[in-house]
Amino acid sequence: MNNNNEIAESQNLFLGNLYLDEVKEQIEKDFGAVGFEYKNTSFLHLQDLLPELLEVIHALRIEKRDVWMRIVYRVDLTEKQYRFVQLMGGDTDENMAKAVVLREFQKVQTRKHFQ
Repeated sequence: MNNNNEIAESQNLFLGNLYLDEVKEQIEKDFGAVGFEYKNTSFLHLQDLLPELLEVIHALRIEKRDVWMRIVYRVDLTEKQYRFVQLMGGDTDENMAKAVVLREFQKVQTRKHFQ
């Protein structure tokens, strides 16, 4: 069973890296309300999207909570997912950034699947 999990994780990483540009564009689109665009234009892995996204999420959660909640809605994180991320241990901003990247990847993957 462990091998199956490793295979599934490897496939997700491959697909994530394959759709990297589309995920980046989807994040920029959904964060358009605050004019967020990645400064870095070259990414090799999904996790490379996190540092800049983490900065904007941190600022929004502290300074513009209403705008942050509109972005959460636009990204399409469910209330259940949002609460789960809030209750996770560790850095909440980092966990939110990871949840956003994962959700954006899912949106891109779904769109590609049904094209």
